[in-house]
Amino acid sequence: MNKKYLLRGIGIGIIIGVSIMFAAWKTGGDSGSGAQSTTEAITQAPTEEITEAATEATTEKVTEATTEATTEATTEKKTEATTEATTEKKTEATTEATTEATEEKTEEKTEAKTEEKTEEKKDTKGDKVTVEVTSGMGSEDVSAALQEAGIIKDADEFNSFLITNGYDAQLRVGSFSFESGDSFENLAKVLTTEGE
Repeated sequence: MNKKYLLRGIGIGIIIGVSIMFAAWKTGGDSGSGAQSTTEAITQAPTEEITEAATEATTEKVTEATTEATTEATTEKKTEATTEATTEKKTEATTEATTEATEEKTEEKTEAKTEEKTEEKKDTKGDKVTVEVTSGMGSEDVSAALQEAGIIKDADEFNSFLITNGYDAQLRVGSFSFESGDSFENLAKVLTTEGE
C-alpha cells in the first residue's frame, strides 16, 4: 500500500473523529450528572454534518486516487510509446548508416588490397609470374588476382573449381610463382601447399 494513501486515510479518520467529538460536545452541554457517555454524544451529534464530512472526505479521496491513477497511466503510456518510437528510429538509422559505411570501407579495402598486393612480378627465368596473396583475401580475390596476372583466363571458372573441390578453405598467404597455362589442379596445389 502506498504511504501517501495510508497517511491520507489516517488524517481523514482523525478529522471525522474530531468532528464527532466536537459535535457531541456542542450539542450535549451539561446534563447535571457530569460528562455524557460516548454513545449519547454520538447519538446527539448532527447526523447530517457527520454524513456530509464522511461523504466529502470519501469523494475527495476517490477522486484524487482516480485522477492520479489515470494521469499516471496516461503519462506512462505516452512516455513509453514516445521513447520506444524514438529509440527504434534512432537505432534503425544508426544501424543503417553504420552498415552502409562499413560495406563501402570493406569494398574499398578489398579493391585496394587486390590492386596493391596482387601486382604481378615477372621473373627473369622466363614465363613465370609471381602473385602476392595477403591475409583476408578469399578465393574470389585470389582468382581475380590470377586473372589480372594473366595466369588464368576466367576468374569465376577458377573460383568455382576451388569451391567445388574444397580448396577455397585451404588457401595460404604469401608469394606464389606460377607458369602461364598451368592447369587449375596445379594452381590449386601451389596455393594450398606453398606460401609462408
